[in-house]
Amino acid sequence: MNEIEIYYYYYFKKARKIKIMTIREKINKNYKNKILIQKATAEIFKKLKKNKSNYLLSAEYEISTSLLSNIERGLKDPQLTTIFKISEALGIKPSEFIRKIEEILPENFSLIDE
Repeated sequence: MNEIEIYYYYYFKKARKIKIMTIREKINKNYKNKILIQKATAEIFKKLKKNKSNYLLSAEYEISTSLLSNIERGLKDPQLTTIFKISEALGIKPSEFIRKIEEILPENFSLIDE
């Protein structure tokens, strides 16, 4: 983005005020929230994986080793189908996997501003 900042208006229902945020601020907030999800996913994956190798999980459940490694290091957030595969590989339901991730995230965590 150049010197000219592009603004948009965001209406706060609770405060009944209009707040001006730059698009850059909005992107930074969304990026930080995405990183929180990735780190929480990585933590849960490591806990549930125990001593299973990424190579073994990859071979048995058709998930690439590089994707598993990136998820484990908190660099990627998996697609829904990958969450199903990982959950099956770890012996839990996908809803349980997501619930465990939600427990780590801050209270009232949201990707959408209200």
